Amino acid sequence: MIIKKLIISMITLCILVILGFLRWNTLDSSGDISYKYDRWAGQKWVEFYPPLAASSNSMEFPLIYRDGINQNDIEKYLGKQALSGELVNKWIERTKLTDGYIGLLLLNILVVIYIFFKIFILRVKKIG
Repeated sequence: MIIKKLIISMITLCILVILGFLRWNTLDSSGDISYKYDRWAGQKWVEFYPPLAASSNSMEFPLIYRDGINQNDIEKYLGKQALSGELVNKWIERTKLTDGYIGLLLLNILVVIYIFFKIFILRVKKIG
């Protein structure tokens, strides 16, 4: 019975890890802008690396009602989307999906550790 639980937990863990790797699809990259697609949320995102920035940090934001963006239009676009509230809604959706995934992954890891610990205790009791 305990081995069956371990097998199910390990299969679930493998599925969760695979789903994590398959979440993002890199679409294309042109200069300082790269596009990626969040398969879980069905949302296209932009990573923008400012060319004259003092740090290597990127700016990331969702593309709403568009397929692409020009580097010169980023400020105007972000201002418009921020005022409408859609930008925040997309970030909240992404955060909820990420937090839910991490929660499931950690819970599954804890279950696997617990089952291994339980198997170890049972083996020690049989020996002793």
